[in-house]
Amino acid sequence: MKRLTLSVLLLGTSILTTGYLRGQNQSGPATPAAAPQKLVRVATLKTVEANREFQANVQLLQAQRQAAVELNANMEKEKDAAKKKELKTQFDQLMARLNENNDKMQKSYGFSLARNYTMEIETAHIYMIVTEEEAAKIDQAQKAAEKGKK
Repeated sequence: MKRLTLSVLLLGTSILTTGYLRGQNQSGPATPAAAPQKLVRVATLKTVEANREFQANVQLLQAQRQAAVELNANMEKEKDAAKKKELKTQFDQLMARLNENNDKMQKSYGFSLARNYTMEIETAHIYMIVTEEEAAKIDQAQKAAEKGKK
């Protein structure tokens, strides 16, 4: 079994510590550093399509979070008050969309940007390109092997 850590969720930017998930419940009290930790399953992706959709949604959140980080940095550097106000409006709109999408991910998968996750790949299918004739032979051999197991 291969274990894959999703590094997209490391929260090291200052924007995250200054109200990044405004109005969000941060999923309970802080855990002391010495407390033992364990993995809790929050979702199972049963199909390739479900996995692709999940990965696409995570990438969308990543892109939105990165855009928010960059917009916040630009806003902090901006000297012109009018331009700064415009950037703040854009930032607020982006944060509203990001929080909304984060809420959807929480409801759909138990996933939030406020946490770190580990993904375990439990099944992998390996395919090869074959002719129809080869496919029929392989299918017959697999069926025979299944009968032999029973």
